[in-house]
Amino acid sequence: MKVSKSACAGFILFTVCLITLAGCASINKHYDRPIELSETNLSNEQTHYYVILDELGPPAYISSLANGFAFQYETLQIDELQFGLSSDVDLLRWFKLSFGRAKLDRKVYTFVFNKTGYLQAYGEKQIKDDAGKGISYQFIVKVAQVVDTQYLEKVSPQHNWGFALLQPLPIALNREQSMDSGADGLEQRGTPNSIGQRTLEMHGER
Repeated sequence: MKVSKSACAGFILFTVCLITLAGCASINKHYDRPIELSETNLSNEQTHYYVILDELGPPAYISSLANGFAFQYETLQIDELQFGLSSDVDLLRWFKLSFGRAKLDRKVYTFVFNKTGYLQAYGEKQIKDDAGKGISYQFIVKVAQVVDTQYLEKVSPQHNWGFALLQPLPIALNREQSMDSGADGLEQRGTPNSIGQRTLEMHGER
């Protein structure tokens, strides 16, 4: 198959125009303070929970357990890279078509204490994952988030403990089994409602 010179020239011209009318942008979000733990201070049966509080501050999540309680610290970094296309047509030049993709860097520490407050076990987990993709048409001088990451940006559940009984009935009736009540375990930020105990709160959702 032969390609004419005019077709090649047209393709090259189109590519050059596309590059000159394209642009990139980056949006970075950080949630909770970075976790930097000196493991030399950790010793099962000898480290009290106040040592963890002194070094890391208040936990993002807290839960009671059958034989004690647990702290969970979590820090998130969301990096969204956008690629935008615009046009030199009179009206369209003020707008751009933006394509975005977000990456998630998550670091989690979980500590389990006995009833007297001494450390029984702890674990660390670091996850790098795809946080999603998105597309939008927006004003050219504005850099707005394209990927919806609200499911990762909720405040720690203990901030809403006082409002637990004011939630819609499926959620309020599930309070004793809820992962947000501080009495039934821990989960990572962004866990969907279609998993575990949260499925009991989905009745009536549209």
